[in-house]
Amino acid sequence: MRLKKIILSLVIILFSGEAYPQALKNPGRPQPGIRVPEMLSRRSIRIPRQAQGHAIACGLRLPAVSGGQSSICSGKDMKMCSLIPPQAAGNALDVGFSRFISRLQSLPAPNRQALADSILQAAAESGMPVLEDTLAHFLYSSDQAFEITLAGDFNGWDPSADSLKPISGTDLFYLTKVFERDARLDYKYVLDGQTWILDPLNPRVVRGGFGDNSELAMPGYQQPDEIRYFEAIPHGSIEGFTHHSPSLNNDRKVWVYLPPGYAEEPARRYPSLYVNDGGEYQSLADIRNVLDFLMNAGRIEDLIMVLVDPVDRMDEYACHSGFRHMLVQELVPRIDSLYRTIRDPARRGVMGASLGGLASVHAAWGCPDVFGLSASQSGAFWIHDGQIMRDVAAGPPRKVRFHLDWGRYERQIRESNLEMLGVLQAAGCPVSSREYHEGHSWGSWRAHMDEILKYFFPAGE
Repeated sequence: MRLKKIILSLVIILFSGEAYPQALKNPGRPQPGIRVPEMLSRRSIRIPRQAQGHAIACGLRLPAVSGGQSSICSGKDMKMCSLIPPQAAGNALDVGFSRFISRLQSLPAPNRQALADSILQAAAESGMPVLEDTLAHFLYSSDQAFEITLAGDFNGWDPSADSLKPISGTDLFYLTKVFERDARLDYKYVLDGQTWILDPLNPRVVRGGFGDNSELAMPGYQQPDEIRYFEAIPHGSIEGFTHHSPSLNNDRKVWVYLPPGYAEEPARRYPSLYVNDGGEYQSLADIRNVLDFLMNAGRIEDLIMVLVDPVDRMDEYACHSGFRHMLVQELVPRIDSLYRTIRDPARRGVMGASLGGLASVHAAWGCPDVFGLSASQSGAFWIHDGQIMRDVAAGPPRKVRFHLDWGRYERQIRESNLEMLGVLQAAGCPVSSREYHEGHSWGSWRAHMDEILKYFFPAGE
């Protein structure tokens, strides 16, 4: 759909009855350090007075001259103009973006920049990358960088894996990659192997633990409505406190989400879900919005959520028995004494992402009398040479329901999650699992929390 919009925009530019493209009339705000179509305002185009008729060439609609050829001007001096056959400058976009790039490359070098500018103008209006079924076309314009590469979930964030190709005679670089139609992936451009930047023509940005990334969402990907804030629906409340752990001798921040109507129903008790990396699930995954939305839509039952921050994440979440003790022996009893929870392990869960997912499985496997539900998003199960998998394989079976999800583009994590899935199934544990065409990203985890919540706390329970 986005490619069709860009094609339509370019057709409008190419078939305009005016002497220069619309892009020349409305220069926008230039981006520092990069050359984008808005900077076309630097050029002036003059049209021969004697010209009559019309032909299409290089994004400029110029009058035809004798011999059925088109006059092309890409600079300030009309002496730079040349003549090309009209068939070489026709409506190439109707055969696809790749063919259009081929047509651009086939033009005489001095004539390419104007069409390149038109391509970028249309792409900027619709948003990058340009999408065409399973193809994603990445475009970047720069007269300062010598090398443009693409790093993202799809190549392990390797800045040397995917290089954009320069088109001679222009300042345009491009790269086409193939993805599943429902893929959603994070990426950045890398300039000259040093400077990592967001895609300046892509307004879609995903927050992450190490900063923002540009988002590629293929045509079949459905953006999650539940992460958005809807003012008109009822909202739960958040209250926080600092928990001091006598056993670990440290302090951590804890937040408690209470569902709408909690104060109005003093006799009612609720299931509970403990969330590792609780602060980031709030700031990066909009988990409060997700709960509000799903409860209001009647997709899950009302529940209490306990969002727990780590103190030393790399240590505590790596199968740390002391962290599990703090969670099970200190925090759960405290929450049960302060809030109206259902004190049944089958109604109490724990979840997390990456190392937090490992910690969630470790907590439930070690203490099934406390946590009867455990969810992991992209769990780092290979830590300590797969210790958690050896623990599960050693048995005995636990009465715990598990959920695992991971991304197709997570490589090592995908392999360890497939292995963990097999180990849990061999142990006789009920387990649901999903693989998404995504990477190791909060953009993925926030979009799939609803599946966990609906599996553990379906409406009507």
